[in-house]
This record gives sequence, structure tokens and C-alpha cells, in this order.
Amino acid sequence: MRLPNVRNVNKGKRKKKKHHYKVGDFVAVKWIGEKQLAVIDELDTTKNGIATYKVRSISNVGCSYSGLELDDPEDPYCYISSTLTKSLSDGEIRRIKTYEEERVKSRSTGQQTKVESQPNRTSNRRTQKVEGLKEAIDKQKDFVNGKKFW
Repeated sequence: MRLPNVRNVNKGKRKKKKHHYKVGDFVAVKWIGEKQLAVIDELDTTKNGIATYKVRSISNVGCSYSGLELDDPEDPYCYISSTLTKSLSDGEIRRIKTYEEERVKSRSTGQQTKVESQPNRTSNRRTQKVEGLKEAIDKQKDFVNGKKFW
């Protein structure tokens, strides 16, 4: 799959050698032109000594990205954006905090959050009203196959 052309806003920027965020900080990840809210899980460094992060996405639950750099000048498709992180709104921060609180509660109790079960449903009434359907289907098959046409 070919990636779309994205304006590389970080071109010419210097790579960051030290970590600017701590574990548990809220950040915004730029992923193929889309802003995703995330929380930093781990701090890491590359062989060259460049600071990288492993983040867990809140916008897309279950997604985690590893090896992300802060304002990566070489990868315009997936990086932690310092500009978007500074401009997180109060609503976005509240959303991340509530998600993290629920996650901590579920981990402390050792139980996963339960999905609400659907209420008991009545039997499908439509199946009771289709008594003549089989005969109508047989008539149509006979007509298509040329049997009993006249």
C-alpha cells in the first residue's frame, strides 16, 4: 500500500538526544495526518543514542506504537508531535485521565471491564409469518427452469 503524501513539517529539525517526557505523560501522536491521543509507556534509546518512546494509544484502544521519536525529521508519517502535545485541550486531557483511572481500577481488582450483555430477546416473529414461502420459492424455481410454465 502506498502512503499518501504528507507535508514534512519536521524537515531540517535536529534529532532529540534526551527524553523530554516521562512515563505516564500525555502526548499527541501524529499518525499519517491524524492526531491520536496517547500515554507514554516506556522510555528507550536507539543505537545512536536518540531518545525514543513506546506509547499506548487512547484514541484507538489496543494500539501501541514503539520506537517513536519526538518530532522525527526522517519519518513524516508517525511521530510524537511536540506542537500538538502542547495544544492538548482540557477535554482531551480529561478523556485520557478517565481512561487511565478506569484502567488502573481494572488492574487493581484483577478483572477486566465487563461488556454489557444484551437483554433476552424474543423469538423472531417473522419466521412464523412465512408459511407459504417455500411453495412460492418452488414455483419460482420451476418457472426459471421451464417446468410447469403453461
